[in-house]
Amino acid sequence: MGVIKDGTISGVIPEAEGFLVHYPAYPSSISRAIHTLGGIQSILKTRTSQANKLELRFRPEDPYSHPAFGELRPSNSLLLKISKTKPPRASHTSPQNGEHHLCADIVARVPEAYFFDGMADYQHVIPVHADIARRKKRNWSELEEPHFDKGGLMDLDHEDVMIIVPPIFAPKDVPENLVLRPPTVLGSKKKQEEVVQHVEVDTEPVLAIDFDIKEIPKKVNWEEYVPQGSEQWESQMVVSRMFDERPIWSKDSLTERLLDKGLTFSHGMLRRLLSRISYYFSSGPFLRFWIKKGYDPRKDPDSRIYQRIDYRVPVPLRSYCDAHSANKSTHRWEDICAFRAFPYKFQTSLQLFELVDDYIQSEINKPPSQATCTFGTGWFSQHMINCIRQRLMVRFLSVFPKPGAENLLRAATSRFEKLKKECGRNVTKLDGEECQQANSGLEENEEPDNAEDEEEAAEGNDSDEEWEEELDLISTWRIFQGLIYRSFLVAFPLMKLMVTKGKQMVVTKNIIYTRTIVTTTLMNDC
Repeated sequence: MGVIKDGTISGVIPEAEGFLVHYPAYPSSISRAIHTLGGIQSILKTRTSQANKLELRFRPEDPYSHPAFGELRPSNSLLLKISKTKPPRASHTSPQNGEHHLCADIVARVPEAYFFDGMADYQHVIPVHADIARRKKRNWSELEEPHFDKGGLMDLDHEDVMIIVPPIFAPKDVPENLVLRPPTVLGSKKKQEEVVQHVEVDTEPVLAIDFDIKEIPKKVNWEEYVPQGSEQWESQMVVSRMFDERPIWSKDSLTERLLDKGLTFSHGMLRRLLSRISYYFSSGPFLRFWIKKGYDPRKDPDSRIYQRIDYRVPVPLRSYCDAHSANKSTHRWEDICAFRAFPYKFQTSLQLFELVDDYIQSEINKPPSQATCTFGTGWFSQHMINCIRQRLMVRFLSVFPKPGAENLLRAATSRFEKLKKECGRNVTKLDGEECQQANSGLEENEEPDNAEDEEEAAEGNDSDEEWEEELDLISTWRIFQGLIYRSFLVAFPLMKLMVTKGKQMVVTKNIIYTRTIVTTTLMNDC
């Protein structure tokens, strides 16, 4: 044990530890202080709890007393035991002149201490003595049934009436500085007008336009609203130049191009920059692609190269995507469009213009096969869209990094070759129909010189042709009637031999009746 004597420390500091309570008052005794802290059991319970905040009630007898909370903090202290010794009395020395010697022993180390830094809350003191209030406060949960006799629950004293004490007055016991927001009302009218104009531009609604809506957003002169030379001006200029390169962009391609230029924007800031100069459709072949304001791809056949095509990962390979999506791994958009990497998403929206594939580029640069831009396939036919989508499947399966996609690749390749042949036949068929329509149009436009003479001759021969047609019908009908009669005779030879005379008459009548029905039906058809 360490000893402090004459200002010097000797010995060894003990390993025993304790904790300290900085009591924010002067208790009358140690037992009273422990009682206000809740007792030994309450203190031990606080030490083992997660909150580890010590409660101090200055009036533990008052059930309405609010506690003060002590916060546990680290401390570097020692617990000392101070003793005082007196020298032996001499006969010639008076007790008043005797000197006392103090000695301190180090009992334990104190690594933790409780500090009561908070202010005491407002206290509602009931207008009776604390002891009376404690006796009249009852445990209502222990009462099984209400009593209405004298001395029961309904027998209340006047001093207990309307004692409705709030559980707490102040939500915090430690004062904090409040950071108030600046006033929204500006002193200058000019500043108000500038703010209104700024809000009108920055909060312009970016609404998704339906594909069937004819009108598109017009071009906005954003230079009038953004301060020239500011950081936002430079960012807006970069985005505007990108839309001068091509009128339609996908978000992934746009973001990667900005990253290559060293520009990074938040989602809200990028959306604000794009909304000033572009819009997008909520459906159709250009779904969620940013389109330059004032440009309508539904009216320009050259916009077919910017159409959207989706690639969906086959179900057996989606576990690969799940594993990498959990790690938040990403590929460069350029590598995906060049088929150098397999996408991690289940569905990837690509732009035909960016796909590095000779077959796809040759097909999309051919003259459009349709005169209008449709909702489902845009400027291409359904056969061509299916063929391009199958081509994507073949290219992406060929770069799948793990084994297990060989069978899918063979099936996709076979399917692509079949669709490619069907697409070629459809193109040949359409070309033949167009040539046939052109030739028929030329024949209709060419009128012979003797057209009027032929019309008069045709009118003169109408009566002769009608008479010949009637004779042909009569002869045909007679031949058909004989065939019907012979068919019935061949069908029922045994029946005619085995039936009696009366039954034979019935059968003959039925045959004649059947012939009559068939004859009448044929005459009506003729």
